[in-house]
Amino acid sequence: MLGRRSLALAVAALVPAMAGCADHQWLGDAHILVDGFDETNLDCRSGLCDHDENTDLIAFDGAIYLVHRTAESQILGPNSSLRVSRSTDGGTSWALLAVIPAPTDRDIRDPSFFVIDGQLALKAITRLPVNSSRDSNVDSVSIVTTSSDGGATWGPLVAAGPHGWSFWRVRDDNDGVHYSAAYQDGDLAVQLFASQDGMNWTAGPTIYDVAADTPLETELVFDAVGVTALVRMDGTDDELLGSQGRLRTKVCTAARPYATFDCSGELDGVRLDGPVAFGWHGRTFVIARKHLLGVANKKRTALYELADGAAIEHGELPSAGDTSYAGVAPIGGDRFVATYYSSNLAQDPPWARAMFGPTDIWQATIDLSHL
Repeated sequence: MLGRRSLALAVAALVPAMAGCADHQWLGDAHILVDGFDETNLDCRSGLCDHDENTDLIAFDGAIYLVHRTAESQILGPNSSLRVSRSTDGGTSWALLAVIPAPTDRDIRDPSFFVIDGQLALKAITRLPVNSSRDSNVDSVSIVTTSSDGGATWGPLVAAGPHGWSFWRVRDDNDGVHYSAAYQDGDLAVQLFASQDGMNWTAGPTIYDVAADTPLETELVFDAVGVTALVRMDGTDDELLGSQGRLRTKVCTAARPYATFDCSGELDGVRLDGPVAFGWHGRTFVIARKHLLGVANKKRTALYELADGAAIEHGELPSAGDTSYAGVAPIGGDRFVATYYSSNLAQDPPWARAMFGPTDIWQATIDLSHL
């Protein structure tokens, strides 16, 4: 599963990575897990290295499971697949279990784990290979597949929602119901979907539908009162790339039974892009893509904490170019293992170009006792 690049490239990548994170006591053991630049890969030698991205993690049945997308680039295409791996030693070593190919005429991406009746399940999105602004006309279909043998084999890709809607992560409330926020093709609106069995989903209330704000990936955070939806907003055409204009995340809340959402809250100055949220001792943390205002097309992956109506940044993880879409799983006490993806750190290519090039899957340990 794991590749090795030349020593020169590895050293060049790791020096700036650790220099930028040296004061982060919460961050440890950051390293490349899956090498998209693997020079033993014949495609890589010919210039077609792997674009490894879109990670997720889950602690399940005494192990940690990892899933990520692999393709020629971030661009939609049937050359993509999902790769499932397992670690039984807290992330020290991994074994590749399964490769789930895209449908022959569609792309597959944005996988995330959940559990259905004690079985491991995966949500993902399939799309037509259409190149368009704001994912318009891509005919998104959110799918679910399950495994009855701990991730080694997977069932058919079953459509979970209507055409034109992309589920983000599936989250469970204490009512025994599965929930997901889904965004509409064209990034026009976000809606709540619910399911009793994890396979058949019903559309619920609108979360946010101001199309001019370009709402899309929305993370759900449940608490004792209800749910908070963190809505990524890409804004106007001038703001889409995140290097100029406003950076904003809409904060929408709903009390049980989630009939209506109040979207009066907003995080100003931060766009939680491709977010994953996780809790610790009553606090809420988010790993998301960070946009560098005033620096054209430069991105990072950062750790945030939601507190007092703001997103407080605790610092960056080693990252550059096309990056983020993290997964998080607890590994005991105050420690979590996190995965995400990144372009070559030393090169730090512009995001718009890096989408077409190779990327690595990174792994790090987060110790929240230092925060």
